[in-house]
Amino acid sequence: MKKVRNIILIFVLIFLVGLFIHPKKVIYAPKIIGQVVDQNGNPIQYATVVRIEKNEIENKEFGYYEHKQFKSQIIKTGINGDFVLTEKSKIDWLHTPIDLPFVWCYANFEVSKEGYETYKTEYNANKNSKFNDNQNACKDIEFNPRIVLKKL
Repeated sequence: MKKVRNIILIFVLIFLVGLFIHPKKVIYAPKIIGQVVDQNGNPIQYATVVRIEKNEIENKEFGYYEHKQFKSQIIKTGINGDFVLTEKSKIDWLHTPIDLPFVWCYANFEVSKEGYETYKTEYNANKNSKFNDNQNACKDIEFNPRIVLKKL
């Protein structure tokens, strides 16, 4: 009887762990297609455009996770000031079984060019957000900003 009880207990534990730890593809960075211009409306070539993402780092000394911003997908604007930050995805292993199927998607990026003020979106601000209620998080969400850089 004890052997049967242990087997049932193992299956229940595996089921409970499986609810919280299993691979689930999450699109966390939407596509951003934009244009960078100066105050007169002229396109700015070779401006640097950088996606800003959140990274979760474990603080081993105090035993908690810190969220820090880091820059990824560094690109330069083209002849017409156009840029494309492609959609990115990652595998999310830890989540709850009650994850909601909708999400806010944010376009967090920074544009800089020598001789101009740096433009940086406020992290997770409403101006650069879209609500998505499909099951794929930020998949197929696209932002089309027109960025105006001011000369120094």
